[in-house]
Amino acid sequence: MTGGVQTSGLILAGGKAERLGGEKALRPLRGQPLIERVYERLRPQVQALAVAEGEAALGWRAELTHLGDGPFPGAGPLAGIRAGLAWLQEEGGEWLVTAPCDVPFLPADYAARLWAGRKGTRPAVLRLEGRDQNLLALWHVSHFEKLDRLLGAGRQAVWGALKDLDAVPIEVPGEEADAFLNVNDAAAWAKADAYLDRPPGK
Repeated sequence: MTGGVQTSGLILAGGKAERLGGEKALRPLRGQPLIERVYERLRPQVQALAVAEGEAALGWRAELTHLGDGPFPGAGPLAGIRAGLAWLQEEGGEWLVTAPCDVPFLPADYAARLWAGRKGTRPAVLRLEGRDQNLLALWHVSHFEKLDRLLGAGRQAVWGALKDLDAVPIEVPGEEADAFLNVNDAAAWAKADAYLDRPPGK
């Protein structure tokens, strides 16, 4: 939770996962879908949670709010984030924490780290080993208009939106890199499988 302020979560699950040969969100890691692992770690950190699944219905957890790309079909994760902010507006929320469906080891203080590092209503984005992790970010409801304009102009890059909005980088120590492992190819999949064999706390 984040200091009593309404913070919602959004899992981004609209990718095609071509490097993994097909649907990634529902692919099982040790018998449990990737997106389910993300859900279990993110859900306790937010007051409400939705999933942005682009134009392909996942058929997963029907009790959640499932969002398409709205007026920007196929425009990638920025369209999903825009949809998440539109949902946030409807719900009367203020802040939105995003996470892709392929980061199964998110730490329990992920949202709190972003919240603690924010400045005003600027977005906050995790930075790991010098690189911004653009989908691991905190967005304010006021960013909807900016994202709507960018997508309307054909600009679909999340990093571009974060740059335009002067996002605050939140540094992650290098030794914590595995907690934010992005399972997007066969090598990362093998690494994730090995991670599950680590003793607790290692």
